[in-house]
Amino acid sequence: MTGDIAMRDEDGFYRVVGRKSRFAKVAGLRIGFDIMEQVLAEAGIAAAVVGDDHGLQAYVTDAGDANRALQVLVEASHLPASLVTVRTRSELPRLASGKVDYAVLGEEMLAARETSRAAVLSVLDAYAGVFYPHTVSRNDSFVSLGGDSLRFLQLTMALDRLGVELPEGWEQRRIAELDIAPRVTAPGRSAELRALPTDLVLRAIAILLVVTHHEMLWPIPGGSGVMLLLVGFSLARFQSGHFLAGNFRHALRPAVNVLIPYFLIIATYALAWQTIPWASITLTGNFGYAEPERHEMLPYLYWFIEAYAQTLLVFSLIFAAPQVRSLARARPFAFSLVLLALAVTARFSLPFVFDIGNRQIFTLYWGLHLGMFGWCAGLAGKPAQRIMLTVIAAAVLGYLAFWETLWIGTTVKYLTIFSALMALLYLPRIPLPVRLGRLVTLIAVSAFPVYLLHRFVPELLMPEAAGLLPAPLFHLLAISGGLAVGIIANRTAAELRDVLGALAPARGTGGRAMAAETV
Repeated sequence: MTGDIAMRDEDGFYRVVGRKSRFAKVAGLRIGFDIMEQVLAEAGIAAAVVGDDHGLQAYVTDAGDANRALQVLVEASHLPASLVTVRTRSELPRLASGKVDYAVLGEEMLAARETSRAAVLSVLDAYAGVFYPHTVSRNDSFVSLGGDSLRFLQLTMALDRLGVELPEGWEQRRIAELDIAPRVTAPGRSAELRALPTDLVLRAIAILLVVTHHEMLWPIPGGSGVMLLLVGFSLARFQSGHFLAGNFRHALRPAVNVLIPYFLIIATYALAWQTIPWASITLTGNFGYAEPERHEMLPYLYWFIEAYAQTLLVFSLIFAAPQVRSLARARPFAFSLVLLALAVTARFSLPFVFDIGNRQIFTLYWGLHLGMFGWCAGLAGKPAQRIMLTVIAAAVLGYLAFWETLWIGTTVKYLTIFSALMALLYLPRIPLPVRLGRLVTLIAVSAFPVYLLHRFVPELLMPEAAGLLPAPLFHLLAISGGLAVGIIANRTAAELRDVLGALAPARGTGGRAMAAETV
């Protein structure tokens, strides 16, 4: 027996089509590697093909042929693209006889597959940990899982620790399609810098402004406004597809991560004061009908969470009607400008209808237009749309900064918000030194627990120190302590998720991604 396999044609002649060792049954189809090489040769592509029951892998020496070879193999083999891989090699290994050394290529295929599988599983583990307890498979994407800005930050940090280079638009890609190669930086200055997403940097800046604003005698306003801007931007980036499709379960899922810790704080507050703060429980305390001094609600410090929940309710009501969703899908940016116009109208008209004095700055109608600016920024994909939004923002925010202003802080606030909006529109990434970038990422990832807990430091942990320490030192300790408490809380929660994720059953297995790689 020679090991050759032949086929008999209709005239009774036998034709050798390959050797027995050069066949595999992939996805129920019997595939001959030599036949695949012949098909590639007929397409003008010189290649060597190996494989096993788990898939085909072709090696080409011309990188320009890789993508075309992938298409030819998928069409000729009738296999799913996820089971076909093409790699580029500088040259094919040869035996002493000059024939291709398929044994070497087979070993390379298995080694590459193990490396790829381990890396993808690491990415899958990162997703599973961040999205615990929801089931995650390799065919999921960040957006399909209902990801939000908090999970985006957590996952960015987790994947950075794995050394994963995230391509543009990675949140829309399946886990199996992510570039899993370790980050490679060119020597020199580029190795000292790290380009971070602008919204991540702005989140870190915003929470620093909020913490400072709540502590200092000379407040620096603008942080909460930037946070509202980022709420809208994140909704457009991660949840607009769910809203437009009427998939409210996924659209509203991120609210759970915000409301659970918030209600835990409400429960603690209720136990401490032996009262039920109904205004906070119903998420309506920011409308000014309750008094924190009488413990009818949490302090106004937490108005932002109430405004966030109310913003989600507004979006849910807007997109509840199928006709509205159809209109929004047809002209998403134009529809968003209409929503912005309504929000701006509410900002200038409703304070006269519902006059609650200085407390109106905590209401939804006072800040919804900022969230709508962020929403429009997230959908402004064309230069003309960005320019149009810039002109509108300059008019609205400029008026609020220079004509409606009551003091210099208001001017600073709206100029800060306008600057943040311009960064979102025209500066997708901000290069920072690597160490500073890691610190910024850590603060951004911990922004929400910092917001929840930072006032506990000066008010509960060090009230006696207020009269003993110089004011600048007390403020510095209060600010840094508030950041530290939030970072520790976030890290503790992440470790708990990791433990629970490790104890949970396997998350699922998706198809292996198709790839054209260079060796």
